[in-house]
Amino acid sequence: MSTPVELDYQTEFYYQWHITDRCNLRCKHCYHEDYRNEGLTVPELLEIATHLTDAVKEWGKVGSFSITGGEPFTRKDAVFEILAFLEGRVEVGHVDILSNGTLIDDSIISRLLQFKKLRRIQVSLEGLEETNDGIRGAGSFKAIAEKLERLRGAGLRTSVMMTIGRHNRGEVALLAGELGKLGVEAFVVDRFIPEGQSADLKEWILTPDEIKDIYEKSYEYFSETLSPRMLLYRTLFCLINPDDKHIGAMCSVGNNALTIMPNGDVFPCRRLPIKIGNLLKNTIYEIWYKNPLLWEFRNPENLKGKCGECEYVPVCRGCRAAAFAATGDYLQSDPQCWKET
Repeated sequence: MSTPVELDYQTEFYYQWHITDRCNLRCKHCYHEDYRNEGLTVPELLEIATHLTDAVKEWGKVGSFSITGGEPFTRKDAVFEILAFLEGRVEVGHVDILSNGTLIDDSIISRLLQFKKLRRIQVSLEGLEETNDGIRGAGSFKAIAEKLERLRGAGLRTSVMMTIGRHNRGEVALLAGELGKLGVEAFVVDRFIPEGQSADLKEWILTPDEIKDIYEKSYEYFSETLSPRMLLYRTLFCLINPDDKHIGAMCSVGNNALTIMPNGDVFPCRRLPIKIGNLLKNTIYEIWYKNPLLWEFRNPENLKGKCGECEYVPVCRGCRAAAFAATGDYLQSDPQCWKET
């Protein structure tokens, strides 16, 4: 397989596409509330895929897709139909699959190897074995480690997501070291935001000082180690080293991304669960250009508190989902930002 490149967000439009709510796990920190919705039919999914890629082409952008769930491989027929469709669209740059990894077997791996635009298979681990298994289920760490080795052995690139909270904040570098031994290409850390079935886990939320400490240590790892490569494309990372253009990212809400849910509903971001349309009823153009909520986000003068006064608004804007979860106001300051006003 050729080596895919990371796309610049100015030229990329990103869709996170949840094709089903069904999942065979019940992770403690999950943002899902209901696991019963199987999702749309394959013809409906392909109709949406056509619409999404046509929009990317018209905008002159490069399309980036993450196919996820629930657990997407509970509907492996749909996964492979979508992959085959996206493979044939020239405006699609790459596709990732976000999976819990447990259902991946040799037959799935063999079929995945057919797709040149498949960039990575991303799975999740939440720390070392004891910590991870307490969140994702007994035996899950060893099972996923074995899947990662099989994927690597077949020539597929992998990444691991770790959702960080107070419960696992001391294991970021330790987990990264274990992933390096497994040949994992990329490692992503993301903040825990209480939502869905995890809405009551308030004690897991990190303080601004704790976030700063984790981000500083992650950046140190990023600067010294390439196995795995830490992807620090998140809000607030710019505060660690504003001169390093390889870290940090503006909040994607209203800028270059949308989330599609299993019933066709569209959210600004998966962690910002506010419906802004439905692709069975609205065109992507109606949603993107006419929804007033997205225009609120696009105007930085609408930001409140220290986010509204910050010199890093052009490259950060804080996490709108974190603000919404903490205050009920998606325009408020990012509650985990440690920058002094």
